[in-house]
Amino acid sequence: MRTTFLHKQYADDNGDLGELYGNEDDVALREHYDKYGQNERRGVTLADYMRIEKMALSEDGHVCLAGWADRRLADRITLSFVVGYMQYDFDDLSDRFCWYRRLDVAEAIGDFDRPSGFVLVMRIPDFDPHSAITILVNGKEHFQSATTRLMSVQKFMTEALTTCAVLADGAIGTTMDAARHLAPGITELWETYLDRLSFSCLYETGADRPVNRSIIITIYRDISMLMPQLETLAPALDGQPAEVILVLNEFTGETHVLADQIAAFSQLHEVSISVHVCSGNSGFSAGNNHGAKVARGEVLIFMNPDIFPPEGQEEQAFAFLAGDPGEGLDGALLYYGDGSLMHSGMYTTADMAVDARQGFSEPVLRVEHYGKGLTAHVDDSPEELAEALREVPEEGLLVTAALWRIRKAVFDEMGGLPTDYIIAYYEDADFCLKMLEAGRPVRLDRGSRWIHMEGVSKPRPARLRAVMWLNRAHYSRRFAGSPFLAPAATDLSQL
Repeated sequence: MRTTFLHKQYADDNGDLGELYGNEDDVALREHYDKYGQNERRGVTLADYMRIEKMALSEDGHVCLAGWADRRLADRITLSFVVGYMQYDFDDLSDRFCWYRRLDVAEAIGDFDRPSGFVLVMRIPDFDPHSAITILVNGKEHFQSATTRLMSVQKFMTEALTTCAVLADGAIGTTMDAARHLAPGITELWETYLDRLSFSCLYETGADRPVNRSIIITIYRDISMLMPQLETLAPALDGQPAEVILVLNEFTGETHVLADQIAAFSQLHEVSISVHVCSGNSGFSAGNNHGAKVARGEVLIFMNPDIFPPEGQEEQAFAFLAGDPGEGLDGALLYYGDGSLMHSGMYTTADMAVDARQGFSEPVLRVEHYGKGLTAHVDDSPEELAEALREVPEEGLLVTAALWRIRKAVFDEMGGLPTDYIIAYYEDADFCLKMLEAGRPVRLDRGSRWIHMEGVSKPRPARLRAVMWLNRAHYSRRFAGSPFLAPAATDLSQL
């Protein structure tokens, strides 16, 4: 067999090269092809092997691209962004692209071996905003708009996370590695957003009263359960050295109406209360961390806005609020609204995420609840409860932050809740494992029962599915080697 480089056709198809070398210098043309032409895909129409189907750009230069590519022709990808009168060039970004399998593309291009769908989230440093945007892929113009709408960082984050949901909905074995590629861009985006948020004190009463414990309730938007919750807690707090700190994330109601409601409650009950409104959604960790920062009590009680004492069993529930956690972290038993068991401690165990086609395998962690959904009931006797929880260990377990008790000094020493988890999910398990690794006890108060009116069977929006997927991958990478992972057989013991 004989292979011939068609140097004349190469020169004719590429006018810039013909002008530079002519069409007779076969050596120079071949040298150019070997060094540049293959990577630049000279003679190939870009749209035939790569499509950008979605483009979003923030006012801070964050970029989200989604589409597909034939990776046999796009094994190396360079990007240039022409924004107004500035051009930003990025060398090979192949490793930053998050690839996933798209059957529709595979059938069209005939490549079933390599993932062809992609998502890219990145940031252009020193971005100078302008409405005129051109995107060059491997030196070829691929997108152009004279009136590009730049999104706020918050809006862009929602769009980027929604775009990532296609990966979150896939099998974890085929998408776990993809999360590693997305993590730098998404993490930087989340940190940028958090840095811009601020908290304002909307209301405060009882600031001059001494307190020894602080109840911190962080709420996202919906405050429909707030006043009923405060009324049920009032008997335990009225006239006591305790304060309630309310942190409102992305509050959409009328602030003056809320302030009037809290003021009316304060006239009926001698309870110290402060309300702090965030300028956006700081998420579970940063919201609670702010509450802890302004707290005056030596003991912190973190409580979800849908936690209530069981009717007729208030005394045992309120005892949890008055207890001393010592140097550790305490959680409580939580039950669904129908009285069935929801939470009696948690554990983390590992599965193996495998993508045989890509030769990839990596541990992926799960957080499970002991006894969730079992027949144990909030009205069970102590003996019945002990039998139901016989497989739940006394030590080395995790407890949900829906209801926590911890000394402020210990919470601060541990650095507070980790804010590198996006919005919510997995941050409480992270904190518990760090407590255990630091030699501090994490306990379940089996004598304290509470109702958690957590919504069930509600479909999660696309962006939250992406958040859970990204946070799970982050949690898995951080704790894959933790000595406090439960053995896989723990699942079987719960059946």
